[in-house]
Amino acid sequence: MLLSMRPVPLIQPLRQHTSHSANAEAADFSMPRFITRQPLLDRAFNIIGYELKVSPAGPLPVLPGATSWRQIQDEALLVSVIDLEYQQALKRRLTLLNLDSESLNSPLLDKLPRARAILAVHPHNPTPELLARCQAMAREGYALALDAAALMPGMIPLAMQSTYLRFDAGANDLMSLTDQLVRIQNIQNIQGPSLIARNVENAETFAACHKLSFDLFQGYFFAQPALVRARGIDTSRLRIIKLLNLVMSHADFAGIEAQFKLDPGLTLKMLRFINSVGVGLRYPVRSIGHALLMLGHDQLYRWLTLLLFTHQASDGRNQALLINALVRARLAESLGQYQLAKADCDGLFIAGILSMLEALLNLPMVQILAALNLSEPIVAALLHGRGIYAPYLSLAIALENGDPASIGQLAQALGLSHETLNLAHMNALIWSEGMEV
Repeated sequence: MLLSMRPVPLIQPLRQHTSHSANAEAADFSMPRFITRQPLLDRAFNIIGYELKVSPAGPLPVLPGATSWRQIQDEALLVSVIDLEYQQALKRRLTLLNLDSESLNSPLLDKLPRARAILAVHPHNPTPELLARCQAMAREGYALALDAAALMPGMIPLAMQSTYLRFDAGANDLMSLTDQLVRIQNIQNIQGPSLIARNVENAETFAACHKLSFDLFQGYFFAQPALVRARGIDTSRLRIIKLLNLVMSHADFAGIEAQFKLDPGLTLKMLRFINSVGVGLRYPVRSIGHALLMLGHDQLYRWLTLLLFTHQASDGRNQALLINALVRARLAESLGQYQLAKADCDGLFIAGILSMLEALLNLPMVQILAALNLSEPIVAALLHGRGIYAPYLSLAIALENGDPASIGQLAQALGLSHETLNLAHMNALIWSEGMEV
């Protein structure tokens, strides 16, 4: 059973969008194109937005005329991002779009919300016309993110007008990043833009960029387990695990409610989750007893797993992990509905949430699952990458990693078109914004 109890509005899928070029209209647009995302976090681990890309499943053919596959991909991405449902749901987040230089002339840009859209610009061979276009866009209120590696003397005025400068932390060590910052801030005297470190994939790179006073960070560094393992599961989470096991064993309602009463804070958090817009209940739930009557054991279990991320000592990183877990779980569950029984889709959501626990608890997955009374398909997927849930979970993770080859193979094996996959992905993002986390 899907998480929401009423239909969630769906955005339009990536359409076979055609350019105005006659040559483009004659081209074949059947190449699968997949939306991938990478979170954008601030210095306190808050997810403040996403970079969205459209990646092809294979090598791109050469198109005749001036039209390029990059332009076609950019137009397809813009069609989804300017969708009203997306804009309303992600109004609290930034959307970073890495567009081809030719796409900066697209009329679709006029429909972007300029306060929340960032356009990444990387003109390695800038023409006077391109620089003039970028400067005009900056004056018109577009937030530009200029690639620091592309900076040349003639681009200093554009850098001064840009809102952000992006540095590739994955391709540079700490010394190289320091040298770049010194050159840009002291020698070239570029002081205004905020600094974005991209390709930040581990805690060490994040710590280094944090010390260098970067403002924003792109990557899944927050989802990596710490190098130092925890000694065990803390007391507050053990209480939640006890509740999970009670609910999983379908204990009587009175016994479950009595355990909640031992920790009023858990009750408040639980009711906040259940009454979120994303759940879609017609009437608000007033108590845990009421929740049990309204939802039953299986639905209550879903929400209870989220409390593992929001215990008393939760911080910005835990919050980021929960948001990512929600998108992953919702996406996997939505894709599973096409082939799996409704009852099995519930397990897919739970598997998606629990797949983030290794990073959350800094413990081996086998140790975490030993404390939980889970069904065999969930254990098989999380521990061994096997069973009915494994391919859906792998597909959701591949979309985070931005691996189009793996995405294409998994989607084909599951009989999912790229339109179906992109629609589910964008709707998972929209749905997660309706959750009170």
